Amino acid sequence: MDRRKARVIATASTQDHLAIREIRDDLIINKNGSVTMIIQTSAINFDLLAEYEQDNKILAFGGLLNSLNFRVQIMIRTKRIDISNYITYLKSQRNNAMTEGLQRQLDIYTHFIENLIVENDVLDKTFFIIVPYHTGAVLPEVSFLKGKKSSTEEQAIANQKIGQLIEKAKIFLNPKRDHILKQISRMGLSGRQLTTKELISELYTMYNPEEE
Repeated sequence: MDRRKARVIATASTQDHLAIREIRDDLIINKNGSVTMIIQTSAINFDLLAEYEQDNKILAFGGLLNSLNFRVQIMIRTKRIDISNYITYLKSQRNNAMTEGLQRQLDIYTHFIENLIVENDVLDKTFFIIVPYHTGAVLPEVSFLKGKKSSTEEQAIANQKIGQLIEKAKIFLNPKRDHILKQISRMGLSGRQLTTKELISELYTMYNPEEE
């Protein structure tokens, strides 16, 4: 078996185990005919808020949940951050002209960051709101997913059906997106729908965590 054929079989096998069919028009099209929109939101440090501010955030979040008449998922993705370059930058600042007091403060801060890395993982959390659209529609299979060459007619039919599905999904999902963005703005947060390029990047990172 030559390398090219082996690569095609391996690719087809991998795709068989993924629920995602393709990503188009800032939406995820799944093999079961459902469509998914993903909204990324900003975050706040809840512990740093005053008690009355915490109460207001809780009430606003409760208002968001109570306002929903459709299903959503909330996902938090956590990944480690490499800040070794930041430490290198801090150490390089010692070469700049500064007072003895400032240099001492810089050394203390640099030492604090170094100890922080040793004793704790530095983590970055990203928050997503996932809005699904289920139709029950069965999308036609395209032969290349099975490692074979598909015909032009097969591809045209598949693209037409997917295009129709996307248009229906947008009619359903776009008002939901606007509602969610309006509600989270009342919490002092911002949000936006992930683009096709961002979705590909996020999904690649999720399926290949060792490459972060």
